[in-house]
Amino acid sequence: MAEAIQTQTVISAEEALRTEIILNQALIDILITKQIISEDELITGIKKIKREREVMANEWDNLL
Repeated sequence: MAEAIQTQTVISAEEALRTEIILNQALIDILITKQIISEDELITGIKKIKREREVMANEWDNLL
């Protein structure tokens, strides 16, 4: 079982973003390698989320 890391270190937003990108890429690579998802499914999912975010942004703009 994974061991919890106990730390109080503050990191920059840039370092947090880099860490998030690395973590996401590692997970994507594992999922594709294990054939849990395909690259096409990943791309389709990314496009869907992008469209949803655009719709939400437009809705917010209309409220302002």
